[in-house]
Amino acid sequence: MNSRERVVAAMRRQPTDRVPFDFTLGFSPYQLEQFRKRTGQDSPEDYFGADVRGVGIGPTRLQTDFSRYVRPDELPANGYIDEWGEGHIPTASDDQYHSHLEGYVHPMRTLRTAQEALEYPLPDIEAEYRYAHLPEQIRQIQGRGLAVIAGMACTIFEVAWHLRSMEALLMDFIDNHDFAAALLDRITEKRVIQARRYAELNPDVIMFGDDVASQRGMLMSVPMWRRWLKPRLARVIAAAREANPDVIIFYHTDGDATEIVPDLIEIGVQALNPVQPECMDVYALKRQYGHTLSFWGLLGTQSVMPFGTPDEVRADVRRKIEVVGKGGGLLLAPTHMVEPEVPWENIVAFVETVTGQSHY
Repeated sequence: MNSRERVVAAMRRQPTDRVPFDFTLGFSPYQLEQFRKRTGQDSPEDYFGADVRGVGIGPTRLQTDFSRYVRPDELPANGYIDEWGEGHIPTASDDQYHSHLEGYVHPMRTLRTAQEALEYPLPDIEAEYRYAHLPEQIRQIQGRGLAVIAGMACTIFEVAWHLRSMEALLMDFIDNHDFAAALLDRITEKRVIQARRYAELNPDVIMFGDDVASQRGMLMSVPMWRRWLKPRLARVIAAAREANPDVIIFYHTDGDATEIVPDLIEIGVQALNPVQPECMDVYALKRQYGHTLSFWGLLGTQSVMPFGTPDEVRADVRRKIEVVGKGGGLLLAPTHMVEPEVPWENIVAFVETVTGQSHY
């Protein structure tokens, strides 16, 4: 089996020659720099032989003026505004370990009316020119025998609260329904177009996702999630499936989202990520939902990956392969970015246990 065949079969809960793996959210900047020093290479995915490569849309050509929403004095000298208008405040430049962590300025935080939500300038993620590179990029990756995952994480909820602030958006769900509906509907319309366009290009997997849970449970009540987010996510997934019934639907949420797993399956999710072992029981999920749901991730970046020994990593990987991987339905990966605290030896132990090949 090549990697593409392995990933597709695993996510369709079919037998494979081995469990596939990847580094879904990559290496932190510090870890990537250490990797380059150690190996002389630039790509952990290529060096370790990961089974999946990610693709995404190209940069915008718009030069939107967001000064009405984010004042220049709200950002430090190294700050920047992204295409959605969100202000980013990077970690102090001398903090090499946490340079990927940022603070935010929420550009819609002072708005109140639905009309203001409708007038806010959103990016052109549906523009055709932003997809022009993808057919050849996907063809080349798949031509190497690798699986392709097209990224659309932060699908609706996270984009909305990044713009609005989480506190304000959750309050909108309670007492400013017109504003919340206008904002979410505008984002959803764009994601529907993006999902359809991605699916038409024939990647193997499309990554949807919004962090809707903490490690103690959902960030909002399940009825609130079902009212505001579930039907909109269902529309986006349906657009992808209508354009390409064979594409695998991947959904990411950090935290303990156990309560909504049946809902996610109902609206077409086929692979759940990252299934944090610190707060979700993947073995129980496999028993209950393994006939309809696959699992992608599972290696704790708050537990065994940074703090276990290499032998403990190997034991954890073996158990998950034997139990969760039985009959297919498993792709192993760290549950988040490979953070600075993760020892090199634990990364190697993870990969070698999956592949049976040495990387020393």
